[in-house]
Amino acid sequence: MDFFDDDIEYDNEDEIHRKENSGTNSDEKKKKLSELLKMLIISRDPELLEEIIDSYYDCGDYDNALIYANLLLEKYPYHNEGYLKKGVVLDALKEYELALKFFNKGLLLNSSDPEIYLNKALTLGNLKRFDDSLVCLNKALNLDSSNTEIIFNKGLVLEKLERFEEAIECFNITVKDKFYEKDSYYELGYCFDFLDMLGISLVYYDRHLEISPDNYTAWYNRGIVLNRLGRYLKAIESYQYCLSIKENFYPAWYNCGNAYTSLGRLLRAYKCFKEAIKYNKKDNFSLHNLGNVCIELSRFTEAIEYFSGALEIDGSNYESFYGRGTCYYNNGMFKEALKDFDSALKLFESHSELWYSKADAEFSLGKFDEAIDSYKKVTEFEPANYLVWYDYGIALLEKKKYGEALRAFSESVKNNPEWAEPYYEKAKIYFIKGEIEEGLIMLEQGFRLNPSDRFQFDFNKDWEKVIDFLMNRE
Repeated sequence: MDFFDDDIEYDNEDEIHRKENSGTNSDEKKKKLSELLKMLIISRDPELLEEIIDSYYDCGDYDNALIYANLLLEKYPYHNEGYLKKGVVLDALKEYELALKFFNKGLLLNSSDPEIYLNKALTLGNLKRFDDSLVCLNKALNLDSSNTEIIFNKGLVLEKLERFEEAIECFNITVKDKFYEKDSYYELGYCFDFLDMLGISLVYYDRHLEISPDNYTAWYNRGIVLNRLGRYLKAIESYQYCLSIKENFYPAWYNCGNAYTSLGRLLRAYKCFKEAIKYNKKDNFSLHNLGNVCIELSRFTEAIEYFSGALEIDGSNYESFYGRGTCYYNNGMFKEALKDFDSALKLFESHSELWYSKADAEFSLGKFDEAIDSYKKVTEFEPANYLVWYDYGIALLEKKKYGEALRAFSESVKNNPEWAEPYYEKAKIYFIKGEIEEGLIMLEQGFRLNPSDRFQFDFNKDWEKVIDFLMNRE
């Protein structure tokens, strides 16, 4: 996973799936409720009880709504609407399993009530039982095929099941209903985003924002789409609109930091990640990316602090071990670096760059046998990497394994014949072995590729110049 490019996407969690009374303020609702309660003293009409339950529900007073739902069922035990009302209230109280029992009782009394199927579907959705929820929504639609509330919620469930094409069909119907228009535009933007049809997604998010410009999640998801399109400045602008509405929405700070990183504007990225952490101290993604930014800025000690913070939150992230190990290595703390590279490899054993870094740390600690094994492992992952063959050869040379070292340098030459350094190392080995002619041929090959290295010397007398040149290549 590349944390610079990681996006956190949001669905429409803040949207209301059950229709509520709109256009009525809290004072008006309380006044209406007071009048209904006075009427209840005179009348025992079940419809009046239903209105009282709805009024308490709309005010968010679910405990009192439950009291009157119980009263309704006590007085009218065969009234299927009572079971529906009680199920809805129990759902609001997060008593989902109990709510399902009352919906099922209501369906025993009236199996052709689409509203009970709809509300049962919503509760099943709250339990993450999306397949069962879809079954109920289809039953509701069989009874009321033009009900946009049912169609809209079916679209939401299909989204959860990642059946985006079918969800789009639902939202294309509900977008024609003024009540669901803005929400349908949002969901269409969300679906087309996941189908990787980013241009269309952007169109629908923009249509939603024309109607609902204060929806911070829409501005945020619009930024995600723009970021994926490589339009980083526009993405940043969208994240900033989101943050102007909800400043503490830390995922927008995080992804704004990612966009600035993509533009190479590291100091701005640094500030964004810091803001993300201010609002969510457990944001290991932002801590990790702060570490990455500090590496780019060569602030290795500070980066160690951020990677350590990320690892305290998520000790299973090999990239944070790798990042911290890289910082330790750059600070000359090779033992600490090796420990982190080993920890990372326990989490991701087939990562060639980790093996390469481990080998470098082992070499720096003088653990040449271990370094040889690690470099060899990298050559198995990356047989065409001329640099690893070169470093492998250097490690073999330290152990005086001249034959193996020559083969390693030859592989380096094979994969990059225009690089002079492996020729010089081969020359060094040939001279050590007393094979002077072969050594001079290698030296001349290096001079040919890199004429600026050439110097004049007498083959028979000036060997000190040659030795000094070869020994000071690093």
